[in-house]
Amino acid sequence: MLEWSTPSISDGDWIRKIIAESGNMGSDVSFANMYLLREKYDIQICSYRGFLLRHYNGYYGRKGYTFPIGTGSQEKALQALKEDAEKRREPLCFCLLTEEQKQMLEEFFPDTFVFESNPGDSDYIYSQEELANLAGKAFHKKKNHFSKFVRTYPEYRFEQIGAANWQDAVLVEDMWYYEHLQEEDESQKKEYAAVKEALEHFEQLELSGGLLYVNDTPAAMTVASYINEDTCDIHFEKAVGECVTNGAYAAINRLFAQTLNCTWLNREEDIGIEGLRKAKMSYHPKMLVKKYNAHLK
Repeated sequence: MLEWSTPSISDGDWIRKIIAESGNMGSDVSFANMYLLREKYDIQICSYRGFLLRHYNGYYGRKGYTFPIGTGSQEKALQALKEDAEKRREPLCFCLLTEEQKQMLEEFFPDTFVFESNPGDSDYIYSQEELANLAGKAFHKKKNHFSKFVRTYPEYRFEQIGAANWQDAVLVEDMWYYEHLQEEDESQKKEYAAVKEALEHFEQLELSGGLLYVNDTPAAMTVASYINEDTCDIHFEKAVGECVTNGAYAAINRLFAQTLNCTWLNREEDIGIEGLRKAKMSYHPKMLVKKYNAHLK
């Protein structure tokens, strides 16, 4: 019988090891996301014969099991999930499947599932080098936005988040939240709580991040974590005040990218928001990691 539990900070070591060895680039496999979004998506985890198993009971298509990640017999792990679904008295279904995982599921359970994909679930993957340098014609507008920020605020400074300044990042999140109260919804409340928790447990969650100051006042911040040695996942990015219209997002994006030692940056999904999709596309992703849901026929 599978033993499920809610992700805790103490699960970080064994989960990060499995994920790093898997080569998976998806934002959903970031341990920080599993922990910080555990309540939003009602995430449960299980260690089974060298595999990480997950079960979601949230919204935005996050319902069901995810594909087993680890080493050993995937067939036995999938069979264990099938038996677990029977004990739960719920249909066997999967979410957040990559293209490769979708194909493997079809091989293990032929002619069993209907697969659906929501474009809003796809992760946007960028070149770290391109976002750090903004070189070439494709990034001309972004470089202009960055230059505008530098011209407008010549006394700006950038710092990496650490023990001495993490509360300044909390201040940015607080200001951003109150600036957007008129747009408040339940999802926004949960994100606000997740950002605050991330900053309060910054070192324990092995996060990294950056702070942008204007006139010694925190104006923007970003929080991220490494999925594996090649991929860093950008969890949150916020800018506030008049700096937003003067290139603050372009500045925090570029300055933080310059501090990272990796090949790829995962800037996560657009969750179907047209403005967010347009913003993500404007940075010219190198690839989109498509995700599928699987339901019984």
